[in-house]
Amino acid sequence: MKRSALVAAVLAALTVFSAVASGAPARSQLTTVTVDTLPISNALPMTIGIQKGFFANHGIEIKTQTLQSGNDIVLALANHNGDIGYLGYVPMMIARTTGIPLTLVAASEVEGTNATDNWQDILVKGSSSIRSAADLAGKTIAANALKGVGEVVIRAALQKAGVDPSSIKLVAIPFPSMRTALNNGQVDAIWTPEPFLSQGVNIDGDRIVMAPGPVLGNYFPNGGYAALSDWMKSNPTTARSFRLAMNESLQYAQTHPDEIRAFPGGNVTHLPIWSSTIDRVQLLQLAKYAKQYGVIGSLPNFTQLFPSDVRTGFATGLLEATVTKIGKVKVVQSGKLAKRLDPGKYLVIVKDQSKTHGFGLVGPGVKIRTSIKKTGTFRYRVTLTSGLYNYTNLRKPRQAGAFSVS
Repeated sequence: MKRSALVAAVLAALTVFSAVASGAPARSQLTTVTVDTLPISNALPMTIGIQKGFFANHGIEIKTQTLQSGNDIVLALANHNGDIGYLGYVPMMIARTTGIPLTLVAASEVEGTNATDNWQDILVKGSSSIRSAADLAGKTIAANALKGVGEVVIRAALQKAGVDPSSIKLVAIPFPSMRTALNNGQVDAIWTPEPFLSQGVNIDGDRIVMAPGPVLGNYFPNGGYAALSDWMKSNPTTARSFRLAMNESLQYAQTHPDEIRAFPGGNVTHLPIWSSTIDRVQLLQLAKYAKQYGVIGSLPNFTQLFPSDVRTGFATGLLEATVTKIGKVKVVQSGKLAKRLDPGKYLVIVKDQSKTHGFGLVGPGVKIRTSIKKTGTFRYRVTLTSGLYNYTNLRKPRQAGAFSVS
């Protein structure tokens, strides 16, 4: 054997050995999954998950195809052009109710709590006379697609703000083209996510006039990863492996924002809020809005669209806890004070606004304590079992409350 051939053979052997030794399958052992995705910052957890080896560790090699809207992705999946698609929950509902049997594989992100921390807002030019939601009445607003997430949340948020949702005109413009359309006066406003949101504000001098998602509810659901039910049935192991790798990627992205910002499209003012949880109560409300505005003709079958192996084993809901500047504490679920919850896994998001008080939650298997001297938003993943859970102001225990799990 020639020396060059011998060296090549040794290197190949070492590559395979290295993959086995590190616990990751060799490339030849990986299952290729084609993911149809969108050109927005929301998809970056998959990018970092690929880089960190989360997918390879679960035996998956990701191939991506970039499209411009969730509706485009529905059509691509329906034509078997891709295995899994990243898209909003509304296009998933449209698919389900029109005979395209999509099923959620993994969750992705939720919206924020207000216009200052949200990543997907309505922008107007800096010189625009539009100053509030009321001023949007009668205006032309761009969304990346008609009959999608944008149309539903924009109309629902306007109605909640007291504006006739039928008074606006919506036009479909791809996200990358929206800034040009706004600057040229083609539209009065654009509904856009990151990175285009930061580009509009920081480069063009645009203003945020409304954050539709947070108007409808804190951490309102936006989108995730779905596949045709037949693909799921034919590839159950691959689907589960993708979900596990995606959940690892979401968690890593949420806790390593500096690494996300190093990617193209990640250097933005407000990163999405990534979470593997799905809030069924808010998703049902989103479906009702979609039906109200004629985007879907009937409510989707939630059991088929959001299967139990996605809901259970990862989370059954979201709890929001707050500590005000004067020390008042409360825990709410879907905007209502938490009183009785189902057992299961939850994401607890604590917004502590006080530098002199803290938040505590104690119950079966759970003990959460934030710092009394620090403010910020803190996230905890907990498993709630049957029993009573007490929450309190750590500095003033009498300011407290409780909820039961049964």
